Amino acid sequence: MQFSHIIKPEEILFAEKPFDAEIGMPRSDFRKLQKGDVFFCEDGFHESGFSYVSHAPEKGAVAVIVSLGGSKRIGTLSIPVFEVENVRKSYALAWSRYENHPEKELRLIAVTGTNGKTSVSSFLHSLLLAAGVPAGLIGTVENVSGEIRLPSSYTTPPPDVLYPMLRQMQQEGIKTVVMEASSHAIAQHRLYGLQFETAVFTGLSRDHLDYHKTWEAYRDTKAALFAQAKNSLLNSNDAEAKYMGLSAAGNVYYYGRNPDADFHIRIPTSDIRGIRYTLRSEKDVLPVYIPIIGSFHIENSAAAIACAYLEGLDGATIAEAVKKLRSPAGRLEKIELPADFSVYIDYAHSPEALTAALSSLRPFTKKLTVLFGAGGDRDRGKRPEMGSAAETLADLVILTNDNPRNESPSAILDDIERGMKKQNHIRIENREKAIMMALSQAEKGEIILLAGKGHENYIIDKNGKHAFSEKEIIKKTLGIL
Repeated sequence: MQFSHIIKPEEILFAEKPFDAEIGMPRSDFRKLQKGDVFFCEDGFHESGFSYVSHAPEKGAVAVIVSLGGSKRIGTLSIPVFEVENVRKSYALAWSRYENHPEKELRLIAVTGTNGKTSVSSFLHSLLLAAGVPAGLIGTVENVSGEIRLPSSYTTPPPDVLYPMLRQMQQEGIKTVVMEASSHAIAQHRLYGLQFETAVFTGLSRDHLDYHKTWEAYRDTKAALFAQAKNSLLNSNDAEAKYMGLSAAGNVYYYGRNPDADFHIRIPTSDIRGIRYTLRSEKDVLPVYIPIIGSFHIENSAAAIACAYLEGLDGATIAEAVKKLRSPAGRLEKIELPADFSVYIDYAHSPEALTAALSSLRPFTKKLTVLFGAGGDRDRGKRPEMGSAAETLADLVILTNDNPRNESPSAILDDIERGMKKQNHIRIENREKAIMMALSQAEKGEIILLAGKGHENYIIDKNGKHAFSEKEIIKKTLGIL
């Protein structure tokens, strides 16, 4: 493949000299550079490609791409350096071109928001499959293409992972791809150049301010997605929905409990048997019953159903498909146990998500225990808010590790405790020991919520990533392995 195939001449704003040659692959990860590759040099959150660029020729790179003005940060190299308007945008376009534009042969749907992305994406993917639509899924828990289900390493993959995945899906006969769109991915232009049939907004609450710094920057990053969509489907319950609508380039639709919503949730109820409501639209009044716990799944499932309508599915088809919906892994997932108490696992790692999970379980027990922590090297400001939410809704709070990364586990728990005024909590830093203690002291009818890890089968500390399965710990503790 020629260099001019992945970067068009008109996109080059500065070049030391004319250049076009046979190349290998576009690369932004210096560690993956091989002979013939083009190195897209960009600043990362923790590391910068400029720290390694002087060694790019030794690795076999044939050219370096930087954002406008970036060549001044590089000394003299033996290979050409090119400046473009934005190196991350160019990297996304380069991979699209390298894979021969697979996105043009697919219908793309994106789901964004602080919470609910995985559930809405999973529900919609299931609805499409049940309706006979060949659909793929790209998200936090797994990537699904036909019969192939693979664990995911990203909420939204970088271009060098995303485009080969889209090409593979297209070759396997997939017609529609549902993907989660994280704020990091939008800010880093991983989705630059893509056109979405529909972009869904689930809502906004405090998270990722370690990265975005301010609420306004976080909100604006999310809003940018809707400029890339033909249809925007927004949660009318959320205060930022109208703001998202102002950024929309195409049609704007609302779903939620607001009577003026295009897809109006009516008479919503949630109990131990499941959720029920009626979804009214211009075309239909659809009665919905799904045997899953969690009042927050009312909005999540409504978003998926509304998006299915926008995709052209009829009410009768949707009504049948809805019956087959189940919670995604690690989203208020009940662990089946031979015990007189219940254990649920949930991915909640923000104040709002923790509140939603606890509120969903609170009516069903006289004793509710929650075990959680907070991720290291992440937004510290949300930690006391999580502590306050936990002590308000739970009878017993167990503070423990949750991916402490490079931070002191004890310091993280100190941050959480700053939001706690009651004396209904204990600290056990070792998460396995904390789980074992919670199970060993469980009372009849008690509900235990293990929050923060969800589908994750690992834990990250200063020594790296280690295998860690809450389900295996539960079974081992109860002797049911």
